[in-house]
Amino acid sequence: MRTGSNRRVVLALTAALALAGVGCSSPPPPKLVALEMIQTLDDPSMGSMAVSSQVVDCMTAKVEAMTEEYVAAIASTPDQLTVDAFSAELAQCLAADS
Repeated sequence: MRTGSNRRVVLALTAALALAGVGCSSPPPPKLVALEMIQTLDDPSMGSMAVSSQVVDCMTAKVEAMTEEYVAAIASTPDQLTVDAFSAELAQCLAADS
């Protein structure tokens, strides 16, 4: 998989997580949103952005190991360093699959 595609996948997931905290009056928990988004990443309809099931499993394990409070804090933070750290942690799964 190309590095540019890898970066887009992680950025899309991070953006979706950030949006989990806004929108409806009772948004779903950010951790659930992140896990559901990860589960769609190996869908062939994603074309060149699709990742392997091993990447999905790795990202799922990383997010499941995080507390709900930690993921909620990431989703609601305006701090780009925190968001970048979360993205980098998930990107480790992409690097391991290359």
